[in-house]
Amino acid sequence: MSHELLTSAEMGEADRLTIAAGPTDGIGLMRRAGQAVAAQVLRRYPAAAHVHVLCGPGNNGGDGYIVAQVLAGSGVATTVWAHGPPRPDSDAALAAAECSVRPQPLSDFNAGPGSIVVDALYGAGLSKPLSGEAARAVDLVSDLHLPVVAVDLPSGISGDSGKVLGTSFSADLTVTFARKKPGHMLLPGRERCGEIVLADIGIGAQIIATLQPRTFENGPELWLRGLPVPAVDAHKYKRGHVGVFSGGPNATGAARLSALAAARSGAGAVTLLSPGNAMQVNAAHLTSIMLRRTDDTADIEAFVGERRPSAFVL
Repeated sequence: MSHELLTSAEMGEADRLTIAAGPTDGIGLMRRAGQAVAAQVLRRYPAAAHVHVLCGPGNNGGDGYIVAQVLAGSGVATTVWAHGPPRPDSDAALAAAECSVRPQPLSDFNAGPGSIVVDALYGAGLSKPLSGEAARAVDLVSDLHLPVVAVDLPSGISGDSGKVLGTSFSADLTVTFARKKPGHMLLPGRERCGEIVLADIGIGAQIIATLQPRTFENGPELWLRGLPVPAVDAHKYKRGHVGVFSGGPNATGAARLSALAAARSGAGAVTLLSPGNAMQVNAAHLTSIMLRRTDDTADIEAFVGERRPSAFVL
C-alpha cells in the first residue's frame, strides 16, 4: 500500500513532474484517470439504466468527459451535464472535444430512478463552497438517493482538510489517483467518500519521493520494521515481564484487558498483581496470564526481587 498522502498542491506538482519526465502528456494522464473510473462503473453497476456524468470546467471535468466517452462506447446510456466549458486549449478541452456525448448545461440536470451519477465537477482542488447549479445538483442527487461515483474526491470536500465546503456529494465509491489526499482520511470527508479505490495512472513512486510528502496514512509499513524481533533462541523472560496492577473486586476488568494486550503485543511473561479480595474474580477470568497476590509494598518488593519485571501497568 502507498501510505503517503498528497495535498492538492503536491498532487498538482506530481502531475507536472510526470508530464515533464515524459513520455506521458497531460491528456494521457487524463485518459488513464477517466478509463480507471469508467472501469469501476462498468464493473460495479452493470445493470445501471443510465449514467449521468457531471463535468466541471477543470481537469476533474476532463476526467469526466473521458468517463462518458468510455461508457457510451460500451453501450451504456450516458448523459453529460457541464458546469461551464473547459478552458480553451486545456487538456480538459481536448477531452471534451474527444467525447461523442454532447454536454447539456448543469442547470438543466435531472435524473430518474435507477440512474448512476459520476461526480466529476471539482474533486480535491476545490477551494470555495459549492453554490448555484452545483449545489442544486447535490440536493437533487441526495433527494433521489442515487448512487454516486466520485472522481478523485466528492465535490464539496476539501482535499486538504476533509471539511465540507458549503455542501457536498456523499459518494458510494471514490476513485482517486496515485495517492490519497488528507481529505480522504479526515472527517467528515472520510465518511462522504464511501469506498476508496486508488488507481495507478502512471505517476511513479520516484516522482512522489521527490515531493518529500510529510503526511501519511497510518499503517504497518510505517512502523513494522521498528518492532523488536526475538532471536530464535530467546526464552520468554528475554522478551520482557510485565506486571499489571489490579483494583479491588469491583474494578478488575481494565487490568485484565491490559494484561492480555501486553501479552499480545509481545511480552514474554505477564503477571496480574491482584489484591487478596480480588483474587477469585481475576482467577475466574484468566488462563495464560499469571496471577499473584499483592496487598502491600512488601509484596511488590518481593515480586520485583524474584521476577525482575521490565515494565508495570498501573
